[in-house]
Amino acid sequence: MTQPRLAGAALLAALILSLVALLAAFLLSMGAAGRHLERAMIAQSQLADVARIEAMVAEWASRDAIERAARDYRASIDLERGSLDGPAALAAQQAEADEAAGLVALALAGGPRDRLIATADRITRREQREAAEVVSAMATLRRRTAFLASILAGAAIAAALAGSAALTRANRRLTDEVEARTADLRAIDASRRLFFAKASHELRTPVTVMRGEAEVSLADPAASTDDLREALGHVVANADFLGHRIEELLGLASAEDGRLRLDHVPLDLVALAIVAGDTAAPYARSSDVRLALNMSAPALAVRGDARWLGQALLAVLDNGIKFSPMGGTLSMLVQERDGCAEIEIADQGAGVMPAELPRIFDAYYQSAAGRMRGGTGLGLALARWVVEQHGGVIRAANDIGGGCRIAISLPLAEAA
Repeated sequence: MTQPRLAGAALLAALILSLVALLAAFLLSMGAAGRHLERAMIAQSQLADVARIEAMVAEWASRDAIERAARDYRASIDLERGSLDGPAALAAQQAEADEAAGLVALALAGGPRDRLIATADRITRREQREAAEVVSAMATLRRRTAFLASILAGAAIAAALAGSAALTRANRRLTDEVEARTADLRAIDASRRLFFAKASHELRTPVTVMRGEAEVSLADPAASTDDLREALGHVVANADFLGHRIEELLGLASAEDGRLRLDHVPLDLVALAIVAGDTAAPYARSSDVRLALNMSAPALAVRGDARWLGQALLAVLDNGIKFSPMGGTLSMLVQERDGCAEIEIADQGAGVMPAELPRIFDAYYQSAAGRMRGGTGLGLALARWVVEQHGGVIRAANDIGGGCRIAISLPLAEAA
């Protein structure tokens, strides 16, 4: 949203500057027009003063009346001089003042009438020229002002249109963002509903099994110690399975909202795999599945979070146990391969349909076979997240002889 705001601010600034420039141009034009008008009025006043002096001489008016008219004439000349700038204009005004003084002197002295008339005509023509120049200057100023006003008005209109277009784009973008966020919220709500539905189903299954084992054992007063021990073994295995599922749910929820933090410390992946195999063994025995662990190296040093890497391994092992047939074998191979530490977990089940392989690590996704065996569809999603947080890769493939093989590759720790 930053760029649209900057663009809108720039357009608003351009509009304001255009209006300020337009106002300044009109104020300057009005000032210039006022000065031209003042000169035109002075010129008209001087023409009137010259005509009055000429008429007074012709009518043999008193000397006092002629002197009053002469003072008015000189005052208008001084007023005009105050409104002029530049040496040339001042020199011309001085010449006009000298000529006016000559006219007044002739009028007061009662000089030759033809000379007085000639001087008055000369002054009259000059004042008429000045008035014509003022009119021409005002016409030019009017045209320039109209041209400038049209340019600035066009700029203001263009800025307003551009601002309107920018506002429209910003509103459209905001609408798209609101719609996108609304869609995200709907997806989150749907995911939440699915999460609770799957979680409740997944957690109910081991609880039901444990309760059933316990009720059957308690209902048989003749149950032997071996029978009770076997029942308790099933209870413990399902309790472990339940604990794994709870860890998966909480871990994936924390990973999605960003609260989960992983430690990256040196650890031995071989030892971690052995612990994960021992943890999954009771659940495997309860499902009549044999775990086969094969360690091709005594130790493989990696950097990571032992708890969450172990949880990822348990999620893959639980998945393999779930899809293994009764009496089948789930194998886990730990080896160094292509400069990485690799763990392969292979079951002897029916495998995964080729079209479903790319999606088995997606949260909540379950194949048709997976839905029949229960589960939340979160275990492999958690495993992928943990592996990727460690800079590793997890992938799945079907074996030629049947079954699915999941491989986890992690970078080896650099030697100290």
